[in-house]
Amino acid sequence: MLLLVVVAAGVLIVLQKRRPEPAGEWVGRALPPLEVGGWLNTDRPLATDDLRGKVVLVEFWATWCPPCVRHMPEVVEFHERFASRGVTVVGLTSESAQAIETVRQFVERMEIEWPIGYDAGVAFNALGVRGIPTYVLYDRTGRSVWGGHSLRGLEDATVAALAKQD
Repeated sequence: MLLLVVVAAGVLIVLQKRRPEPAGEWVGRALPPLEVGGWLNTDRPLATDDLRGKVVLVEFWATWCPPCVRHMPEVVEFHERFASRGVTVVGLTSESAQAIETVRQFVERMEIEWPIGYDAGVAFNALGVRGIPTYVLYDRTGRSVWGGHSLRGLEDATVAALAKQD
């Protein structure tokens, strides 16, 4: 009997882990305006129109945020795997121009190659981002299809967004 209970519990755990994540508060939103104080890793200011027709991951983060720092290598790895498949990553931080040297050093140390917008309070407010890190994935139509405070489920959502014909 005990063995049956243990097996049933194991099956339930496996099924729960395979269950898709709920849509969440980030799904169905339009890509926010990219009004920022300035940009790193790009030759010119990036605009929402520049991202039309692309699958885009927007990451909201800060250099002073321990979970942001801890997960940045995973975002770098994600970028390396999906950039060649047409996925664009855009980083936004609310850190001001006064902190730009700290942000620049962090970007270099972490080998971040995608555009980073700083002093991005407008974009944070447009989506109601109150906690970081926050990651939001947009499909080619500019609507969010996945989001959260961890990267769990991002790869599956990205593959689905790339496969979707708009």
